[in-house]
Amino acid sequence: MKHGADWNPIAELIGVQKRMNQLFESALARSDLAASEGLGYWTPLCDVYAAAEHLVVCVELPGVEAGQIDVRLEEDDLVVEGTREMEREREGEQYHRVERSYGRFSRRVRLPSRVDRSAVRATFTDGVLRVVLPARNGQASGPLRVSID
Repeated sequence: MKHGADWNPIAELIGVQKRMNQLFESALARSDLAASEGLGYWTPLCDVYAAAEHLVVCVELPGVEAGQIDVRLEEDDLVVEGTREMEREREGEQYHRVERSYGRFSRRVRLPSRVDRSAVRATFTDGVLRVVLPARNGQASGPLRVSID
């Protein structure tokens, strides 16, 4: 903090406001406020890219077992949901910092085109869920659950 003639209290307050905004933006980026369960959800990171005649969605889920992941198509959305449990090694541990997200997660990706629902494939390797959605012309039908290989 500056003192004397160079000190500008308004500039100091603006700096504090910017730091607070950054703090809230980073915290809110890890949770999905639109999820039906509210603040208890976190949103995993993902990449979406087009390759040849299909769309690929890769969702980062370290520390999650394949059996804890629900992958499905709902109309034009790919929905990935599940739970990541916090691992505690010993009773009575006291954490000094917890930065990773735990609990229920949900990620919804709007698909830019219709996909061949009968040919959707999902794999889970090294904490990354990879969903390949072949392109197709036609209409979508009801919800479809996708199994993970």
